[in-house]
Amino acid sequence: WIGMASSVMYYWIVVTIFLSCSSDCVSSEIELGSRLLASKDQVWVSDNGTFAIGFTPSDTDNRFFTFGIWFASLPGDRTFVWSPNRNSPTSREAILELDTTGNLVLIDKKVTIWASNTSNVNVESATMSESGNFILHNTNNHPIWQSFSQPSNTLLPNQPLTVSSELTSSKSSSHGGYYALKMLQQPTSLSLALTYNLPESYQTFDENESYANYSYWQGPEISNVTGEVIAVLDQAGSFGIVYGNSSDGAVYVYKNDNDDAGLASAIHQSTPLTVLRRLTLEENGNLRLYRWEDVNGSKQWVSQWAAVSNPCDIGGICGNGVCKLDKTKTNASCTCLPGTSKVGRDGQCYENSSLVGKCTNRKNENNTSNFRISTVQQTNYYFSESSIIANYSESDVSSVSKCGDACLSDCDCVASVYGLNEERPFCWVLRSLSFGGFEDTSSTLFVKVRANSSWTPEGQGRSNNSSSDGMGSAKEKAVIIPIVLGMIVLIILLSMLLYYSVHRKRTLKREMESSLVLSGAPVNFTYRALQIRTSNFSQLLGTGGFGSVYKGSLGDGTLVAVKKLDKILPHGEKEFITEVNTIGSMHHMNLVRLCGFCSEGPQRCVLFYLQFHCENSNFIALTGLSNVCFADF
Repeated sequence: WIGMASSVMYYWIVVTIFLSCSSDCVSSEIELGSRLLASKDQVWVSDNGTFAIGFTPSDTDNRFFTFGIWFASLPGDRTFVWSPNRNSPTSREAILELDTTGNLVLIDKKVTIWASNTSNVNVESATMSESGNFILHNTNNHPIWQSFSQPSNTLLPNQPLTVSSELTSSKSSSHGGYYALKMLQQPTSLSLALTYNLPESYQTFDENESYANYSYWQGPEISNVTGEVIAVLDQAGSFGIVYGNSSDGAVYVYKNDNDDAGLASAIHQSTPLTVLRRLTLEENGNLRLYRWEDVNGSKQWVSQWAAVSNPCDIGGICGNGVCKLDKTKTNASCTCLPGTSKVGRDGQCYENSSLVGKCTNRKNENNTSNFRISTVQQTNYYFSESSIIANYSESDVSSVSKCGDACLSDCDCVASVYGLNEERPFCWVLRSLSFGGFEDTSSTLFVKVRANSSWTPEGQGRSNNSSSDGMGSAKEKAVIIPIVLGMIVLIILLSMLLYYSVHRKRTLKREMESSLVLSGAPVNFTYRALQIRTSNFSQLLGTGGFGSVYKGSLGDGTLVAVKKLDKILPHGEKEFITEVNTIGSMHHMNLVRLCGFCSEGPQRCVLFYLQFHCENSNFIALTGLSNVCFADF
C-alpha cells in the first residue's frame, strides 16, 4: 500500500505540472523556431515532468528574471541546477529562442545575453531530458550541445565534470570574485580542488605575475593517470573521480554507505532519477551534497555532506578581511583591517586609499616616513605563492618588530606575517591580502598604511558589527538623537507642570490670605516671624490643655500672646484657617480677641491681643483656639 501510495502521489504531481502549464508547457521534442517568453512564465518540461527549463522571477525583485533548469517535480521549489545568466538577470521582455539556424539564444530588449553558438551545425531539435540535461540534437539524434557539458554551480547524478570544465558559484555582489570546483593538475598528479578566484578586473602589481586564485580545499590526489579523468556524482549519492582508459579506477571524495554499484556505473548513464540529489557549489565557497527528504512532514533539501566544515578555512569569505568563528565554531563573522572597509550585503572587506598597494614613481611616494605599520595580533593570512615577496627565516628575523620593519622598507609590501613553524620563527612579506585572513594565536600581522591614516584594527577599540564605520556611526546617531531629544522634551514638560502646580498652590494661598486681611480677619504669620516676635518663645505666660502661651510683641509694639498648639487638629489647613477666621470675627467682653495665626508645615499657632489683666497666667482654655481671661479682683 505504501508503494502504491507513493506511485499515485508521483503521478499526481506530474499531472499537476502539466495541468498548471496548460499551453505554456512543451515536452518531448522542441522544434526549431520555438521560443519561451519570460512575461508568460513559459517552460519546456521533460517527458515525466521531473525537470523544466524556463524563466523564474528573482527572489529579491520580481521585475527581473533568471533563465535556467530546475526540478519541476518539486512544487514550490525552483532551485536552479543550471543557469547561464545567474549574474545578469533579465527583464520581463526576455525571450529564449531556438532559432531556425539551430542556435539557442537568450535575448533581452533585442540584446543577446547568452547563446549556445550552434548556428549552422545541423541542429535539428532540442530535448529537456529526464536526467536534467538540455540537449540540442542533429538529424541523427546525436548531441551537438548539452547543458551537462557547460555546468554552472551544480552537478546532477551522472553528470560528468571533465578536466576542461568547472563548477562556478555566483559572483559576489560587492567585488565580483567567485569560487570554483575544478581539476587541479600538478606535474605528476591531479586532484579536485576548490579555489577562490578574484574578478577579471583585478589588477596585479606586475603584468608578468598572476596570483588571481587561491586553492583552499583539495580532494584525494591521483598520480600517473592515463586516459579520461571525470568527476561524477552517482545515483546512490557518492562523489569522486573516475579515471583510466576503461574508467576502472575510482577515488572517492565522499562515499555513501549504501552505494554498491560504484562510481564507474555513473559514467554515460541517463536513467531516470529515483532519489533527487544535487551537488552545489554555494556562493559562500562551500561544496555541499543535498538530498530531497521528508523532515517532520515537510519536504526540503537536506545537506548530506560538505567539503569544508570550518567556514574560516574558505579563502576570501571575508574579502581581504579576517574571518572569526563564534563559540559554536560553526558561524563566522568578518573583521576589517586598517585601510579597508566593509562593502555590499555580504559584509566583505575591501581596500580603500589608506591601504598601500604598490610601488609608484611619484616623488617621495615610497619614502618610509609616509607610511606606518599597524599591528593586528593573533592573525594570519591566506596567500598564493606568487603573492609572496620574501620569506625571512630565523636568521633574518630576530624579533617580531623586525618583520614589520621588513614590510615598511619594501614599497611593494602590503603586509607581513610573523609566526612560528615548529617553534622556529618565520616572516612572510606579502604583496596581496586578497584571499582573506583567519585567527591564529601564534601569528602577528603587520599592515602597512599611510602615515596620515587614522585606521585601527576592528575589535581593537572599534566595533566590527556594523557594515562600515561610517554607516555604523550614522545608524547609532539615527537612534540616539531622537531618544535624547524626546527625553529633553519630556523633562521640559514635567518641569513646566511642576512649576505650574507649585505656582498655583502659592497663588491660592496668597489669595486666601488676602481675602482674610481684607475682611478684617486674623493675619497669617510665618513661623520664623513668630520666633522673632517672641524672642524664640522665651517668655512663657502659661500652659493649657492644648499648648503653651508665650508673650510677644508686634512691630508697632502691641503686646500679644502667642499660643503654640501641641495637639494638631485632625482637620486640614483650609479648615484650620476658616475656623481662625470665624473666631477672629467674634467679640465678647470676656473673650480675648484673636489677631493672627500661623499654619506652616506641622506648626499651628494663634495670636491674641494681650490685655493688662491677663498677664499673670490667668488664661483658661475653653477650646483649642479661643481663650477667656478673668481680671484679678
